[in-house]
Amino acid sequence: MKIKIGNKIVAVFSWFIRIGLSAVLVIFLCVAPFTLLPNILQAQADINKKEEYVYQGILELWHIETFEGGSASRLGFLEREAINFEKTHKGTYIVVQSMSAEQFALNYQNGKLPNMISFGIGLGDEFTDALIELDTENLRQDVCAGGKFNSKNLALPYILGGYAVISNGAGLSGTGLKGTNNGLKALEKNNMQISNLYDCESLDSYDAYDKFIKNNFQTLIGTQRDVYRCFNRQQKGLMNNLTYTFLPKYTDLVQYISVCKSTAIEEKICKEFVSQLLSIETQQKLKNYNLFSPLNNIQLYTDGIYAEFEKTLNQNLMVENVFLSKEQIQSQKSEAYKNVVKS
Repeated sequence: MKIKIGNKIVAVFSWFIRIGLSAVLVIFLCVAPFTLLPNILQAQADINKKEEYVYQGILELWHIETFEGGSASRLGFLEREAINFEKTHKGTYIVVQSMSAEQFALNYQNGKLPNMISFGIGLGDEFTDALIELDTENLRQDVCAGGKFNSKNLALPYILGGYAVISNGAGLSGTGLKGTNNGLKALEKNNMQISNLYDCESLDSYDAYDKFIKNNFQTLIGTQRDVYRCFNRQQKGLMNNLTYTFLPKYTDLVQYISVCKSTAIEEKICKEFVSQLLSIETQQKLKNYNLFSPLNNIQLYTDGIYAEFEKTLNQNLMVENVFLSKEQIQSQKSEAYKNVVKS
């Protein structure tokens, strides 16, 4: 009798379990479409959907150097900023290509142009019709003047350089000057004269520095690159008793960037890259290159000769127009020579 009762209890208990499981299953089947299914569908959509890009493609940036930079490559600076730009503009790739002024002229004659051009003085103005106007907000207007053509801002400065008189103590007697830039005009604007000028037209950017450290002449009219070279030698004990006079009032040592006419979306993306180049965060990096910034109210150096150089260049500058022709540049050099070099 006890066994029969026990079997009945087990049977009843099993029945309740089956009923409970059935009820749970029914509830699950009723609720699942409203809970799990949307999540499954969303996961599937995330797998299948294509990432949306504002612009997907390759943009070209041609980099032409017509004067010496600082302590490191300006090309490398642009390449690193292109990589940084790609991180925030997925699908957009900027290819930076270095070329000479002669290569640029040949490409342009053959109808080839990039999306952007980084350049200094010496390319001329033949390609200005291919450029769009840009906003100069936050830039020094004295430096921006060098990028104007027919009252339009067709090129924006993003790197600033300047001239310095570097001497071993012999004053301005026996002077070397690189023929590739117009350091004589910097002297002219500062009412300085020299005599015994070394044959400057035969000296390229490095030759002038090399002959100076070999005592071919006692004074070098150099650029920020020469300041870096000479000061670096001083720090290593390889040169002594050097003095530096940084020249205010004038420079033609400015690297500009322009955007070429293309599609609306490509122009928009290019202008965003230019804005990145001219951001305070990016411009602060120029101190790693011993170069200077054309931004308003920015200080890269806090002490030493570069702080002094920066302070000099922060004064109002006459900046040479970047679109001058080679003939105009040569005419200005000849005029400065007559006014500065005294026999």
